[in-house]
Amino acid sequence: MLVGLFIGFMQLPVPAYAQGSDPDLLVVAETGWGFDGRVKVQEFVPLWVQVKNISSTPWQGELQLSRKMRGERQFGATIVQNVSLQGDEIRWIQLSPYVVDDYEDWVLRWGPGKNHVIDLPPVLKGEPPTVLVYDSDAVLQETTVFRRMPEERFPTSVTSTDSLRGIILDQPPFWQGARARAFQDWLILGGRVYILHNRDGKYPVFPMALAFLNSEQTQFRVGSGYVRKIPRKAESFSMTQASSEIFNDDWTSEDEKLRKEMLNTGANQYSPYGGLNLSWSKNQDLFRELMELAKFERFWPLIYLSVFAYLATLWPGCYIIGTQQKNVTRFYALFFAATGFFALTFGLLGQVGGRAENRSRSVLLARSLGEGSFDVTGWTVLANIYSGEKGVSHAGNGIFYSTTQETEYVPGELHSGTGGVASFEMLPDTKRTLLHRARVRTVLPNPKMLGSGDEDLKLQSLSFDITGAFDEEPIFALAIIRGNVYELDIQQNLLEFDRRRQPTVLTQYLQKPIDFNMNFNMWGVPRPADEDETEDEKLIGLEQYRSLIRPMIGNSFGFGREIDLRKLKSHSSGVRLYVLTKTPANFEFDSKDFPDREGVVLFSYDYP
Repeated sequence: MLVGLFIGFMQLPVPAYAQGSDPDLLVVAETGWGFDGRVKVQEFVPLWVQVKNISSTPWQGELQLSRKMRGERQFGATIVQNVSLQGDEIRWIQLSPYVVDDYEDWVLRWGPGKNHVIDLPPVLKGEPPTVLVYDSDAVLQETTVFRRMPEERFPTSVTSTDSLRGIILDQPPFWQGARARAFQDWLILGGRVYILHNRDGKYPVFPMALAFLNSEQTQFRVGSGYVRKIPRKAESFSMTQASSEIFNDDWTSEDEKLRKEMLNTGANQYSPYGGLNLSWSKNQDLFRELMELAKFERFWPLIYLSVFAYLATLWPGCYIIGTQQKNVTRFYALFFAATGFFALTFGLLGQVGGRAENRSRSVLLARSLGEGSFDVTGWTVLANIYSGEKGVSHAGNGIFYSTTQETEYVPGELHSGTGGVASFEMLPDTKRTLLHRARVRTVLPNPKMLGSGDEDLKLQSLSFDITGAFDEEPIFALAIIRGNVYELDIQQNLLEFDRRRQPTVLTQYLQKPIDFNMNFNMWGVPRPADEDETEDEKLIGLEQYRSLIRPMIGNSFGFGREIDLRKLKSHSSGVRLYVLTKTPANFEFDSKDFPDREGVVLFSYDYP
């Protein structure tokens, strides 16, 4: 019991700070969530912190961000951001925590004292906004109905932009380098840009970094994103006009009519908000399956055989020798030899994992940004045998981590940014969940769509040339066209549609079969249908990961517990290709603590 109390005491959160400058010389002047003060939950969202060095000498230190429940109890791991400031410098620092829900309290520290901590404003949950970008140094700002965002608050990585719907521009923002690239990546993945007239009544002309916006067309696409020019100044919009022309321009009266019909005809399937209820959650179902794949197995048949052999040695073996021979020396020799031998045998066979190594099991979703770049979301379970500090780091930039814990304190630190590291203090035979985002650059070309053919809106042919596109051989491939899912045959350097296979409606494909006549688990959640479990159990090796494709495809659309019909519509044009492969080396994390690694990547590509 004393050992348990000691371990529990050691797990309590105790702030630790790297040796740095005097924390009294740093002032946190202002903080802000998201792009307009509201955030989309279950996403990495930007948190902006304005800090000031009140001394004339450089300042170096750390900002530590943690979540607390009911003001005191911390849960999840601590997010750490290194900060360096010149003398008297004022700067905005961006952190990107993963917000599970709006019941969380967030605390920011930069030193050990009571005056080195602030409680952040509460998280306000809301839908992804469309904001007007403005120059905060401009002398005069016109009054408009649009919510505003200063141009310097746009993130420097696409991995922080999931909670942003659209951008309104009536002047060229001063975005260069990483910020301009993040903006283009966000647009490629499905962002919406509205270009309005400037004060002179003309469309702005954008610099080289944003030259792709200088098209003469009034409407055009950049990847899956949408750009529209509206010949009107921002201050001339009424709320009604802004709602119809910008905020809801992707949702027509016909769409609303269809949504209401769905609600009336399928009340048990559709949520009150117009989304189709799903039978999986955004993260937890993936982690639950990975937990099963990562668990350590003991050699139970050999253990049982050893038990029977040990019992047989004692009786009748030792019993016969002890009763039939007068010389007891042989009895004691056999008894102690058997005891020592089987003690060693049970000690070796009974180890966690049967002498296995620390392992990881992971699935990655890699959405193509073009030119060999990918926006990567990864779900990983780390399984540990012996206690100690364990760490992992991922390749890429704009790296953010989260343990997605809703109730449990995690003794560890999450360092974001290029070269980010997630480190944990792990007890023996424990597992840790880790969610990460990163922008990864490769030299791999995208698969080439060779062509597709329709007849009476029915797909007749579809093929892709995948020569050199993957380091590993594809395990599974499918394409989505006009809301239908088509499984593709994998041939040498070719993916091809077989007309003999019937397509599946995407909304039906994303729903894992549920048998509501069977029993429920302890949380009141219905267990999957028997036939679906049986099918998954037939899969072996990397094929086991195919059972995770549904929630991964849902994540690629940004779905959570339900299908957002508006998002589904915005991706209805064109072709989306998914290819599942073994995790390539340049997508693997770097760590000596987990030598046994296994995982897959689901690549996603969009074609016009």
